[in-house]
Formats: sequence, structure tokens, C-alpha cells
Amino acid sequence: MTTDFEQVRDIRYRLGAVWGPFFSGFGSLTPIQIEALPILLSGSNAVICSPTASGKTEAALAPAVRTLLDQGAEEGPALLYIAPTRALISDLQKRFADVLADLGLTAAFRTSDSPYLPARFPHALFTTPESLDSLLCRRKGIWDRVRFLVLDELHLLHGDARGDQLCVLLNRLRIDSWKKPPQQVILSATVADPPGMAQRYIGEAEVAGRGRARPIRFQVQRTIEEALTTCRSARRFKVLAFCNSRAECENLAEETVRRRLWPADGVFVHHASLTAARRRQLEADFRAATAAVCFATMTLELGVDIGDVSAAVLVRPPPDAASFVQRLGRACRRESEIFGLGIAQTREDEETFDAYRDMALNEELSSPLARPDLSVAIQQSFSLLFANPAGLDPERLFTYLKPLADMETLGQILDHLVLTDWLQRRGNRLLPSQRVLDLAEKGEVHTNIADSRPREVVDARTGLPIGQLTGPAETGLVLGGRRWRIVQSKGNRVFVEPGGPADARAMFARRSAHGRFFPLLPKSLQARMEQDPM
Repeated sequence: MTTDFEQVRDIRYRLGAVWGPFFSGFGSLTPIQIEALPILLSGSNAVICSPTASGKTEAALAPAVRTLLDQGAEEGPALLYIAPTRALISDLQKRFADVLADLGLTAAFRTSDSPYLPARFPHALFTTPESLDSLLCRRKGIWDRVRFLVLDELHLLHGDARGDQLCVLLNRLRIDSWKKPPQQVILSATVADPPGMAQRYIGEAEVAGRGRARPIRFQVQRTIEEALTTCRSARRFKVLAFCNSRAECENLAEETVRRRLWPADGVFVHHASLTAARRRQLEADFRAATAAVCFATMTLELGVDIGDVSAAVLVRPPPDAASFVQRLGRACRRESEIFGLGIAQTREDEETFDAYRDMALNEELSSPLARPDLSVAIQQSFSLLFANPAGLDPERLFTYLKPLADMETLGQILDHLVLTDWLQRRGNRLLPSQRVLDLAEKGEVHTNIADSRPREVVDARTGLPIGQLTGPAETGLVLGGRRWRIVQSKGNRVFVEPGGPADARAMFARRSAHGRFFPLLPKSLQARMEQDPM
């Protein structure tokens, strides 16, 4: 039987010059790396399942880079890396841009925060599903060069509208560009059915994921005050508190400062409605802090580098047991046991926490049912027709949209879009209406994230943007964990200064459970989705 030492020696030999840049800074390979690297170095597709910070990213990238160097990477991209959030793409840039450059590979990290690309397309592209959607429409003729595909933290997309969008985007690449499929790898937290996840996105794949998760020491509290007091008593002063909404993050951070539950200079907030510059700054500040609490949404559930965290607090139960384990796993990375607290507001919260704890103990993590969101068929129809303004015949559209529904349902959706003047029928072809083209030119057909149109919040003293709000605000608001007084509203911008009223609250519209274009579906299909939710 081959020992781990012998496996590591073989992996090091096979990686050659790539070994040093990716692994020399670590004392040894992690168990998931020892299991996954031989699979990927053999050229097989794989699903790599393990918690955050276990080395999945290096395990995927090192073989990809080895392949590109061996085969002589063309501009292209040859490596396509898709991650679910802008924060994760930014973190990947900090960790790997110089590594790739030192190995002679160019890389671009494209999101809505950094939308520009060099004139010569790079060897490696790191991007989100929404940015990839935009690029497929605007940069054609380059996608046949993809030799290695990585889908990072896929559990965060699987089972929702963004995951359905990704399925169609990959289908478009297979149909239009890939004469020979690239090597493909999925990176994910532990899920119940890795082969099923692989089948939906990349087809047959080997599964890597071994070893039991770290034990969890978990207590349920009633309030944020109780939770922070417990952390201090246990001498755990670097706290990551996960919330299920942006408003909850903001309001709890403001309460923590106002009630002096924690020193104000050690209270941070992290969510997608803050500007990229503010998110990067607070990540650096929290990483450097020895005593701090950061209230975050799922934006920090991923592998963004925030240093060592000594306690994880879950403000109400997350959506599922997998998220429960993933969020708690962000803490105590150098310890054999995780220290975690849950804040339960109701008896139902307590029962859910108990159920999640039992499921985590028995490694029985639920997996979302992949019932496609039919509104994605509208979004992708708009995207496809923007990319093909001369029109497409319905059968061609059906081929692209096959991962979402049967032909009868897709036909019903397309007929309804023609009747409501979103699409036009000319002979046997469907064409985009001017409304669709106008939306596309503004970049608004590439996302399925359902949200109200945001307004930019600007610091009136400096002129610098702070973030966005999507709800109503008249005299004051909470953003970035601080109260602000509104001094002027001008167009789509709100100018503020510190010191809002005591009753100021975070202003974010509640996101829909369905994709952004759900209201454009036929009423009968809307009713079907409401009765049979994902």
C-alpha cells in the first residue's frame, strides 16, 4: 500500500517547477490535496469536497498550471476559473496573480468591481457567472482554447437561479466552442451527493474527499450581548458573526457599537452592498486585528483571507446544514475543535440548530434539490439573442436551454415573451426587442440576482462612495455599521454624513426567492413555481 510520503514524493515529481510556487510555503500537503492531486494529474475530471482553508484551490490550480505549461498555453483563456462572489475573485487575485506571473502566465480577474480586460486576452481568466455571461456575448471566438475549467465553491450556487444560469453558460460553451471538452474540476464544501452535483455541471467525475470533519463545540445563546460575553469569557477575541441578511449585519453592528458591547474601532461589517474598496479595507483591518468582531453575510463564508478567527457566531440558523458546517469552519483553523455559538430568537431556531448539529456530527448534510428556476430561461434567452441580434430559431434556443426545462415549457415561455413584446418573431426566427437590446447595452441581462435598483450612498465630506441601499430612506440610515444622516438625495445618489438619528436602520429590499426575471414568466408558471419552490 502506498504511503502518504510516497504519494507526496510522486506528486512533487509530477508537478515539477510548479511545486515550489504553490506548495513550498506550507509544511506539508493537506489530506484533501494528497487525495485530489493524483486524480487531477492523471487528467480526470473531479469533485473535490472539503471545508474552506483545506487547500482545495491549490489542489486544482497546480495541475491546471502544469497542463498549461506542458502544452504551451495560448492566449485564450486556457484556464477558466469561475467563483460565486466578487470577494472571492479579489482574494484569488491577491493569492495567485504573482504566482502565475512568475511562471510566465498572464491572468485577469474580472468582476463588476473590475470589469476591464487587457487588449490581449490572458492565459487564465478568473470570473463570476454574471461576468462570464457578459463575456460570452461580447468576446467571441476565444472560448475554444479553454483546456482546464474550475468551478469554485459550487455548493453556494447549486440549487438556485445562479447555479441554473451557470448550467446554461457551460452548455453554451459546449455547443458553440468546445470541440474537445477541457479537464473540469468542481470545488465544494461537503455535500450529500457529489456525483449528482458533478452530473449537473460537468458530467462523470471522480470524487475526492476524505477524513472526518473537526468536532464542533457549539452553544445556543439568545442575544448578541450574550454571545459576545461568552466569547470574552472564553478568551476568544477574534469573532466572525454570520447573518442571513445585509440589514441584520448592519443593525447588529450598530447596536454593538451603540450599546458598547464591543470597542467601536473593533466592529466591522462585510456584505455585497458595500463598495469593493471598503470591503478590501475591512478585510485587511480585520485580518490584522487581534480583538475584533465582524458581522458578515455569505461574502465571508468563502475562503477570503481574514486571518485566524477564534470564534464563529451564527445569528439565527443558516439555510441548510452544509452552510452551518461551512460557516463554523471559518473559525479555529489551527485548533482541533471548532468553537461556535448560535443566536436563536425562537424555539424553531433552537430546534433547527439542534438538527444541524446532529447532522454535522453524523455527516448527514442535506443537498438542495436541483429544480431549475424557470425565470433563468428568460434571462438566458435575452443573453443569447443579444449575442445573436440577427435572431435564432426556437429549436436552437431549446438546445441551449435544455438544462432548464422540457420543450413544451420552454415553448410556453418564449410564446409569452413574444405576446408581451419582449421578443419578436420573424419567419422561423426569434429576435430581441429594442427593450431587450437596451437592457443588454446597460449590462442588465447578465444577472439572475433579484434585487431592487440600488442607489449609491456617498460620503458628503469626501465625495467617496460607501455602498448601496435598495430600500426607502428619508432622514438617516445604517451602512458599514455606522449611523448616517442624509443631507441630500440627487438622482440615484444619496449624500450622507456621520451621525444619523437614533432610529436609523439599514435599508435593503428583501431579495426574492426566485430569479430576477420571475415577473416576466406566464402567470401559470409563476403559480407552479410558488407551489413547488426550489
